Amino acid sequence: MNLKKSLFTIAFINNTAALVLSAAAFWGCMNLSSLIAPQGFIIDVHSSPITMIKIPEPAENAIKIAEIFSFLQIALPVSIYTLALFSTASMFYRLKLKEPLKILSMATSRMIENDLDFMIETHSQDEMGQLCTAFETMRKALLENNRELWRQAEERKRLNAAFSHNLRNPVTVLKGSAKLAKQAILDGTVDTGQFFEHLSLIESYTDRIEHYIESMSSIQRIEEIPLVREITDWNSIILELEKMVHFFETDKLINFETDPYLHSILIDKSILFQIAENFMSNALRFAKQSVSISCTMTEDMFKLTVTDDGCGFPISLIKNGIQPFQKGSGDSEHFGMGLYTSKLLAERHSGSITIQNTQTGTIVSAALKVR
Repeated sequence: MNLKKSLFTIAFINNTAALVLSAAAFWGCMNLSSLIAPQGFIIDVHSSPITMIKIPEPAENAIKIAEIFSFLQIALPVSIYTLALFSTASMFYRLKLKEPLKILSMATSRMIENDLDFMIETHSQDEMGQLCTAFETMRKALLENNRELWRQAEERKRLNAAFSHNLRNPVTVLKGSAKLAKQAILDGTVDTGQFFEHLSLIESYTDRIEHYIESMSSIQRIEEIPLVREITDWNSIILELEKMVHFFETDKLINFETDPYLHSILIDKSILFQIAENFMSNALRFAKQSVSISCTMTEDMFKLTVTDDGCGFPISLIKNGIQPFQKGSGDSEHFGMGLYTSKLLAERHSGSITIQNTQTGTIVSAALKVR
Protein backbone atom coordinates (compact mmCIF):
# COMPACT_ATOMS: atom_id res chain seq x y z
CA MET A 1 0.00 0.00 0.00
CA ASN A 2 1.02 3.61 -0.38
CA LEU A 3 1.64 5.68 2.73
CA LYS A 4 -1.84 7.21 2.84
CA LYS A 5 -3.67 3.89 2.63
CA SER A 6 -1.26 2.29 5.09
CA LEU A 7 -1.82 5.03 7.68
CA PHE A 8 -5.61 4.83 7.22
CA THR A 9 -5.59 1.01 7.55
CA ILE A 10 -3.43 0.97 10.68
CA ALA A 11 -5.50 3.76 12.27
CA PHE A 12 -8.76 1.96 11.43
CA ILE A 13 -7.58 -1.33 12.96
CA ASN A 14 -6.27 0.32 16.13
CA ASN A 15 -9.36 2.54 16.55
CA THR A 16 -11.67 -0.45 16.07
CA ALA A 17 -9.73 -2.44 18.64
CA ALA A 18 -9.75 0.58 21.00
CA LEU A 19 -13.53 0.93 20.58
CA VAL A 20 -14.14 -2.70 21.43
CA LEU A 21 -11.77 -2.66 24.41
CA SER A 22 -13.19 0.66 25.66
CA ALA A 23 -16.76 -0.68 25.52
CA ALA A 24 -15.71 -3.85 27.31
CA ALA A 25 -13.86 -1.86 29.96
CA PHE A 26 -16.82 0.52 30.45
CA TRP A 27 -19.41 -2.23 30.88
CA GLY A 28 -17.04 -4.36 32.93
CA CYS A 29 -16.31 -1.57 35.40
CA MET A 30 -19.99 -0.65 35.63
CA ASN A 31 -21.01 -4.25 36.39
CA LEU A 32 -18.22 -4.74 38.94
CA SER A 33 -19.20 -1.50 40.67
CA SER A 34 -22.84 -2.68 40.87
CA LEU A 35 -21.79 -6.07 42.27
CA ILE A 36 -19.46 -4.67 44.93
CA ALA A 37 -21.70 -1.80 46.15
CA PRO A 38 -25.27 -2.38 44.97
CA GLN A 39 -27.73 0.46 45.58
CA GLY A 40 -31.49 1.05 44.98
CA PHE A 41 -34.47 -1.37 45.34
CA ILE A 42 -35.34 -4.96 44.55
CA ILE A 43 -38.82 -5.50 43.07
CA ASP A 44 -40.35 -8.90 43.80
CA VAL A 45 -42.83 -9.54 40.97
CA HIS A 46 -43.67 -13.04 42.20
CA SER A 47 -45.26 -11.88 45.45
CA SER A 48 -48.83 -10.75 45.78
CA PRO A 49 -49.14 -7.96 46.00
CA ILE A 50 -45.80 -6.93 44.30
CA THR A 51 -43.39 -5.69 46.90
CA MET A 52 -40.34 -3.34 46.64
CA ILE A 53 -37.46 -4.06 49.00
CA LYS A 54 -34.74 -1.45 49.61
CA ILE A 55 -31.20 -2.81 49.25
CA PRO A 56 -29.19 -2.40 52.42
CA GLU A 57 -26.53 0.28 52.42
CA PRO A 58 -23.12 -1.23 51.38
CA ALA A 59 -20.15 -1.08 53.66
CA GLU A 60 -17.84 1.93 53.51
CA ASN A 61 -14.99 -0.10 51.94
CA ALA A 62 -17.31 -1.42 49.26
CA ILE A 63 -18.39 2.13 48.42
CA LYS A 64 -14.73 3.21 48.00
CA ILE A 65 -13.99 0.28 45.71
CA ALA A 66 -17.10 1.05 43.69
CA GLU A 67 -15.94 4.65 43.31
CA ILE A 68 -12.61 3.39 41.98
CA PHE A 69 -14.37 1.30 39.37
CA SER A 70 -16.53 4.30 38.48
CA PHE A 71 -13.33 6.30 37.86
CA LEU A 72 -11.87 3.47 35.81
CA GLN A 73 -15.06 3.35 33.81
CA ILE A 74 -14.03 6.70 32.28
CA ALA A 75 -10.23 6.52 32.59
CA LEU A 76 -9.77 3.14 30.88
CA PRO A 77 -11.47 4.10 27.56
CA VAL A 78 -9.45 7.36 27.47
CA SER A 79 -6.20 5.42 28.13
CA ILE A 80 -7.09 2.81 25.55
CA TYR A 81 -7.66 5.46 22.86
CA THR A 82 -4.41 7.24 23.80
CA LEU A 83 -2.54 3.94 23.58
CA ALA A 84 -4.18 3.28 20.20
CA LEU A 85 -2.95 6.66 18.97
CA PHE A 86 0.65 5.96 19.99
CA SER A 87 0.39 2.41 18.66
CA THR A 88 -0.76 3.73 15.28
CA ALA A 89 2.19 6.13 15.04
CA SER A 90 4.66 3.45 16.17
CA MET A 91 3.36 0.76 13.80
CA PHE A 92 3.30 3.17 10.85
CA TYR A 93 6.88 4.26 11.54
CA ARG A 94 8.23 0.72 12.01
CA LEU A 95 6.37 -0.79 9.05
CA LYS A 96 6.68 2.01 6.50
CA LEU A 97 9.40 4.52 7.46
CA LYS A 98 12.10 3.00 9.66
CA GLU A 99 13.90 0.78 7.11
CA PRO A 100 13.75 3.20 4.14
CA LEU A 101 14.97 6.09 6.32
CA LYS A 102 17.82 3.93 7.60
CA ILE A 103 18.81 3.00 4.04
CA LEU A 104 18.61 6.60 2.82
CA SER A 105 20.59 7.87 5.81
CA MET A 106 23.32 5.30 5.16
CA ALA A 107 23.37 6.16 1.46
CA THR A 108 23.61 9.89 2.16
CA SER A 109 26.51 9.39 4.57
CA ARG A 110 28.47 7.30 2.06
CA MET A 111 27.78 9.76 -0.75
CA ILE A 112 29.08 12.62 1.42
CA GLU A 113 32.30 10.60 1.87
CA ASN A 114 32.52 10.15 -1.94
CA ASP A 115 31.90 6.42 -1.56
CA LEU A 116 29.58 5.36 -4.39
CA ASP A 117 30.53 1.69 -4.53
CA PHE A 118 27.30 0.28 -3.05
CA MET A 119 23.68 -0.33 -4.00
CA ILE A 120 20.52 1.15 -2.47
CA GLU A 121 17.98 -1.64 -2.02
CA THR A 122 14.26 -1.10 -2.49
CA HIS A 123 11.96 -3.23 -0.32
CA SER A 124 8.58 -1.82 -1.34
CA GLN A 125 6.81 0.03 -4.13
CA ASP A 126 5.31 2.79 -1.98
CA GLU A 127 6.48 6.41 -1.91
CA MET A 128 9.48 5.55 0.26
CA GLY A 129 10.43 2.72 -2.08
CA GLN A 130 10.18 5.12 -5.01
CA LEU A 131 12.40 7.57 -3.09
CA CYS A 132 14.98 4.78 -2.57
CA THR A 133 14.81 4.01 -6.29
CA ALA A 134 15.37 7.70 -7.07
CA PHE A 135 18.39 7.75 -4.75
CA GLU A 136 19.79 4.65 -6.48
CA THR A 137 19.35 6.34 -9.86
CA MET A 138 21.15 9.42 -8.52
CA ARG A 139 23.96 7.24 -7.11
CA LYS A 140 24.46 5.54 -10.48
CA ALA A 141 24.52 8.91 -12.24
CA LEU A 142 27.09 10.27 -9.77
CA LEU A 143 29.21 7.14 -10.17
CA GLU A 144 29.16 7.42 -13.95
CA ASN A 145 30.02 11.12 -13.74
CA ASN A 146 32.93 10.38 -11.40
CA ARG A 147 34.19 7.65 -13.70
CA GLU A 148 33.95 9.99 -16.67
CA LEU A 149 35.82 12.72 -14.77
CA TRP A 150 38.46 10.19 -13.73
CA ARG A 151 38.77 8.96 -17.32
CA GLN A 152 39.14 12.53 -18.58
CA ALA A 153 41.76 13.23 -15.92
CA GLU A 154 43.69 10.12 -16.97
CA GLU A 155 43.41 11.12 -20.63
CA ARG A 156 44.67 14.59 -19.80
CA LYS A 157 47.51 13.08 -17.79
CA ARG A 158 48.46 10.85 -20.73
CA LEU A 159 48.16 13.77 -23.13
CA ASN A 160 50.32 16.05 -20.99
CA ALA A 161 52.94 13.33 -20.55
CA ALA A 162 53.00 12.62 -24.28
CA PHE A 163 53.16 16.35 -25.03
CA SER A 164 56.13 16.84 -22.69
CA HIS A 165 57.86 13.69 -23.91
CA ASN A 166 57.48 14.44 -27.60
CA LEU A 167 58.86 17.96 -27.19
CA ARG A 168 62.10 16.65 -25.72
CA ASN A 169 63.45 15.16 -28.94
CA PRO A 170 62.84 18.15 -31.28
CA VAL A 171 64.38 20.40 -28.66
CA THR A 172 67.38 18.06 -28.51
CA VAL A 173 67.81 18.37 -32.27
CA LEU A 174 67.47 22.17 -32.09
CA LYS A 175 70.06 22.36 -29.31
CA GLY A 176 72.43 20.11 -31.26
CA SER A 177 72.06 22.14 -34.44
CA ALA A 178 72.50 25.44 -32.63
CA LYS A 179 75.53 24.08 -30.78
CA LEU A 180 77.23 22.98 -34.02
CA ALA A 181 76.54 26.36 -35.65
CA LYS A 182 77.89 28.19 -32.61
CA GLN A 183 80.98 25.97 -32.47
CA ALA A 184 81.69 26.64 -36.17
CA ILE A 185 81.55 30.41 -35.53
CA LEU A 186 83.83 30.15 -32.51
CA ASP A 187 86.32 27.99 -34.40
CA GLY A 188 86.28 30.34 -37.38
CA THR A 189 85.42 27.47 -39.72
CA VAL A 190 82.04 28.73 -40.81
CA ASP A 191 80.90 27.18 -44.05
CA THR A 192 78.07 29.18 -45.61
CA GLY A 193 76.34 26.14 -47.01
CA GLN A 194 76.61 24.18 -43.78
CA PHE A 195 75.57 27.20 -41.68
CA PHE A 196 72.55 27.72 -43.91
CA GLU A 197 71.72 24.03 -43.51
CA HIS A 198 71.78 24.40 -39.71
CA LEU A 199 69.50 27.43 -39.88
CA SER A 200 67.13 25.62 -42.23
CA LEU A 201 66.96 22.68 -39.85
CA ILE A 202 66.29 24.99 -36.91
CA GLU A 203 63.52 26.72 -38.87
CA SER A 204 62.03 23.38 -39.90
CA TYR A 205 61.97 22.02 -36.35
CA THR A 206 60.64 25.30 -34.98
CA ASP A 207 57.73 25.12 -37.44
CA ARG A 208 57.22 21.51 -36.50
CA ILE A 209 57.11 22.31 -32.76
CA GLU A 210 54.65 25.14 -33.42
CA HIS A 211 52.43 22.82 -35.46
CA TYR A 212 52.67 20.15 -32.78
CA ILE A 213 51.67 22.58 -30.02
CA GLU A 214 48.66 23.78 -32.02
CA SER A 215 47.59 20.20 -32.69
CA MET A 216 47.92 19.07 -29.06
CA SER A 217 46.07 22.12 -27.72
CA SER A 218 42.96 21.29 -29.74
CA ILE A 219 42.57 17.60 -28.83
CA GLN A 220 41.41 15.75 -25.72
CA ARG A 221 43.06 12.38 -26.32
CA ILE A 222 46.32 11.20 -27.87
CA GLU A 223 44.34 9.08 -30.31
CA GLU A 224 42.85 12.28 -31.78
CA ILE A 225 46.19 13.59 -33.10
CA PRO A 226 45.42 14.78 -36.65
CA LEU A 227 46.81 12.74 -39.54
CA VAL A 228 48.12 14.77 -42.49
CA ARG A 229 49.51 12.54 -45.24
CA GLU A 230 51.61 14.09 -47.98
CA ILE A 231 53.26 12.66 -51.08
CA THR A 232 56.97 12.73 -50.28
CA ASP A 233 60.04 11.57 -52.13
CA TRP A 234 61.68 8.50 -50.57
CA ASN A 235 65.19 9.92 -50.73
CA SER A 236 64.04 13.17 -49.12
CA ILE A 237 62.54 11.28 -46.16
CA ILE A 238 65.69 9.19 -45.71
CA LEU A 239 67.93 12.27 -45.86
CA GLU A 240 65.92 14.08 -43.18
CA LEU A 241 65.92 11.01 -40.95
CA GLU A 242 69.68 10.64 -41.31
CA LYS A 243 70.26 14.31 -40.43
CA MET A 244 67.96 14.01 -37.43
CA VAL A 245 69.83 10.96 -36.15
CA HIS A 246 73.21 12.67 -36.19
CA PHE A 247 72.00 15.61 -34.10
CA PHE A 248 71.48 13.37 -31.04
CA GLU A 249 74.39 14.03 -28.70
CA THR A 250 75.96 10.66 -27.96
CA ASP A 251 79.30 8.90 -27.82
CA LYS A 252 77.76 5.67 -29.13
CA LEU A 253 78.19 4.37 -32.64
CA ILE A 254 75.15 4.99 -34.89
CA ASN A 255 74.73 2.92 -38.03
CA PHE A 256 72.12 4.08 -40.54
CA GLU A 257 71.02 1.73 -43.34
CA THR A 258 68.30 1.99 -45.98
CA ASP A 259 67.11 0.11 -49.05
CA PRO A 260 66.86 1.97 -52.38
CA TYR A 261 63.33 2.91 -53.46
CA LEU A 262 62.48 4.85 -56.60
CA HIS A 263 58.92 5.95 -55.83
CA SER A 264 57.25 8.54 -53.65
CA ILE A 265 55.24 7.57 -50.56
CA LEU A 266 52.12 8.99 -48.91
CA ILE A 267 53.09 9.64 -45.31
CA ASP A 268 52.63 12.00 -42.37
CA LYS A 269 56.21 13.11 -41.77
CA SER A 270 55.38 14.51 -38.34
CA ILE A 271 54.20 11.11 -37.10
CA LEU A 272 57.16 9.32 -38.67
CA PHE A 273 59.68 11.68 -37.09
CA GLN A 274 58.05 11.48 -33.66
CA ILE A 275 58.22 7.69 -33.78
CA ALA A 276 61.82 7.75 -35.02
CA GLU A 277 62.86 10.23 -32.33
CA ASN A 278 61.22 8.14 -29.59
CA PHE A 279 62.93 4.97 -30.84
CA MET A 280 66.30 6.70 -31.09
CA SER A 281 66.00 8.37 -27.68
CA ASN A 282 65.24 5.05 -25.98
CA ALA A 283 67.93 3.15 -27.91
CA LEU A 284 70.67 5.68 -27.13
CA ARG A 285 69.65 5.79 -23.47
CA PHE A 286 69.99 2.02 -22.98
CA ALA A 287 72.58 1.02 -25.60
CA LYS A 288 76.05 0.03 -24.42
CA GLN A 289 78.06 0.80 -27.54
CA SER A 290 76.04 0.97 -30.77
CA VAL A 291 72.64 1.61 -32.32
CA SER A 292 71.48 0.56 -35.80
CA ILE A 293 68.66 2.12 -37.81
CA SER A 294 67.19 0.74 -40.99
CA CYS A 295 64.41 1.92 -43.33
CA THR A 296 62.76 -0.46 -45.80
CA MET A 297 59.65 -0.70 -47.95
CA THR A 298 57.52 -3.87 -47.98
CA GLU A 299 54.56 -3.67 -50.36
CA ASP A 300 52.64 -0.64 -49.04
CA MET A 301 54.31 -0.45 -45.61
CA PHE A 302 57.20 1.79 -44.55
CA LYS A 303 59.21 -0.08 -41.93
CA LEU A 304 61.52 1.65 -39.48
CA THR A 305 63.67 -0.63 -37.31
CA VAL A 306 65.99 0.39 -34.47
CA THR A 307 68.36 -2.13 -32.88
CA ASP A 308 70.57 -1.60 -29.84
CA ASP A 309 72.93 -3.67 -27.69
CA GLY A 310 71.33 -2.66 -24.39
CA CYS A 311 69.93 -4.63 -21.48
CA GLY A 312 66.66 -5.50 -23.20
CA PHE A 313 63.02 -4.70 -22.45
CA PRO A 314 61.53 -5.63 -19.05
CA ILE A 315 59.79 -9.00 -18.99
CA SER A 316 56.56 -7.29 -17.86
CA LEU A 317 56.62 -5.06 -20.95
CA ILE A 318 57.05 -8.04 -23.26
CA LYS A 319 54.37 -10.03 -21.44
CA ASN A 320 51.70 -7.36 -20.87
CA GLY A 321 52.29 -5.21 -23.93
CA ILE A 322 53.06 -1.51 -24.19
CA GLN A 323 51.28 0.54 -21.52
CA PRO A 324 51.46 4.24 -20.56
CA PHE A 325 53.88 5.33 -17.82
CA GLN A 326 55.77 2.03 -18.01
CA LYS A 327 59.44 2.77 -17.52
CA GLY A 328 62.36 0.58 -18.39
CA SER A 329 64.54 2.03 -15.65
CA GLY A 330 64.32 4.01 -12.46
CA ASP A 331 65.10 7.28 -14.26
CA SER A 332 62.64 9.81 -12.85
CA GLU A 333 63.31 12.30 -15.66
CA HIS A 334 61.46 10.15 -18.18
CA PHE A 335 57.70 9.66 -18.30
CA GLY A 336 57.55 6.13 -19.69
CA MET A 337 55.45 7.39 -22.61
CA GLY A 338 57.82 7.01 -25.61
CA LEU A 339 56.85 3.54 -26.77
CA TYR A 340 53.19 4.03 -25.85
CA THR A 341 52.95 7.27 -27.83
CA SER A 342 54.74 5.62 -30.76
CA LYS A 343 52.26 2.74 -30.65
CA LEU A 344 49.27 5.11 -30.80
CA LEU A 345 50.83 7.17 -33.58
CA ALA A 346 51.59 4.06 -35.63
CA GLU A 347 48.01 2.83 -35.21
CA ARG A 348 46.81 6.30 -36.24
CA HIS A 349 48.84 5.78 -39.44
CA SER A 350 47.15 2.37 -40.02
CA GLY A 351 50.26 0.58 -38.79
CA SER A 352 51.75 -1.01 -35.70
CA ILE A 353 54.94 -1.40 -33.72
CA THR A 354 56.65 -4.55 -32.44
CA ILE A 355 59.25 -5.03 -29.73
CA GLN A 356 61.47 -7.98 -28.92
CA ASN A 357 64.54 -8.91 -26.95
CA THR A 358 67.52 -10.60 -28.53
CA GLN A 359 70.64 -12.18 -27.08
CA THR A 360 72.54 -8.95 -27.72
CA GLY A 361 69.92 -6.28 -26.99
CA THR A 362 66.55 -5.16 -28.35
CA ILE A 363 64.77 -4.62 -31.64
CA VAL A 364 61.84 -2.22 -32.02
CA SER A 365 60.05 -1.75 -35.35
CA ALA A 366 57.31 0.50 -36.66
CA ALA A 367 55.33 -0.28 -39.80
CA LEU A 368 53.33 2.58 -41.35
CA LYS A 369 50.93 2.24 -44.24
CA VAL A 370 52.02 4.69 -46.95
CA ARG A 371 49.58 3.94 -49.79
